[in-house]
Amino acid sequence: MDERYVPVDRDGTTRATEARAQFMMRCLLASRLEAGLPSADEDGEQDVNIYLTQLLCAYSDPQYCLRVGNYISTYDTAVFERVESSRSHRFKYSVYKINADHLLMAMGVFQNPESRRVDARPVALRRNAETFVGRGKTYYDFASTYSQRVFGRTSGVCDVLGKLSAGFEIYVRVLGHMRSEYFDFVTRLSEGELFHLQASAQSEGLQALRDEFLDRYSLYRRDPSPEARAKLLETVERLQRIDPEFHFDPLQ
Repeated sequence: MDERYVPVDRDGTTRATEARAQFMMRCLLASRLEAGLPSADEDGEQDVNIYLTQLLCAYSDPQYCLRVGNYISTYDTAVFERVESSRSHRFKYSVYKINADHLLMAMGVFQNPESRRVDARPVALRRNAETFVGRGKTYYDFASTYSQRVFGRTSGVCDVLGKLSAGFEIYVRVLGHMRSEYFDFVTRLSEGELFHLQASAQSEGLQALRDEFLDRYSLYRRDPSPEARAKLLETVERLQRIDPEFHFDPLQ
């Protein structure tokens, strides 16, 4: 995808193109100032700003969203069960970090942590914002803990994830300001349009996984090695998570 933006001012005039990361960082820093939450050099917020910039850039890439989509769940029990099913510290770190990132973006930029239409469930069953804030803090805290086992206690990753856990509400507010002031195209879409866009993206992701399955299966038929079988089963598992009606027996 094109990694450059053409900034458009409110009066419709355009300015020189700039790199995607440069655009995101400029909007992030401006939003912090405008929201009354400027970066404090003495607190070492630069690493958080860089992390958030990279996260915003990642979410503007459909391929990234497709790669991490299978790790995301709106239910904490599903996330915890997924983590407990693995002995890999790196896997546990990745699951918690991806779900924390998703909650931060869902609350700040998309303002839809339920990941569904606003009227899709009764009011009594809707979870409040505090629930998701607490969950985001917990996920980042766990991700920070497991990152120590993967990268070491002195890793910068551990430090920045700890800051995101401690200041989760602040960063939601900053991203919310960015949404309204710099990503106002989001507000121009109705809830129905957002729902259909999300459904379309999920459909495209499912089709991509089906194509990947066919490729893996074809390779396995030509070369039924343990490595090819492992890759095939990994794709089958991912496909079954988003399409429970899909069934496949590799021994057939």
